[in-house]
Amino acid sequence: MIMAGLRNKGDRSATAALQEEILTRTKLHTEMVRRLVNDPTVQPIELAGFLEDVANAYLSISEELSQIVKAAEGR
Repeated sequence: MIMAGLRNKGDRSATAALQEEILTRTKLHTEMVRRLVNDPTVQPIELAGFLEDVANAYLSISEELSQIVKAAEGR
């Protein structure tokens, strides 16, 4: 999923790195959710905290990707 508007190799490289980060985090988060949901000792507040951390991680990636796109559009 290379973003339209990214014109040079550096942009594609940065985007590819973010894509790889998303895939890695998704795999890790999926496994962690499975474990948390299946663990009867985990309290709902712990799951909520984990989900908040996950959301913040994806927001950071989104902000970084937006900066890459804006920089590419400014050229």
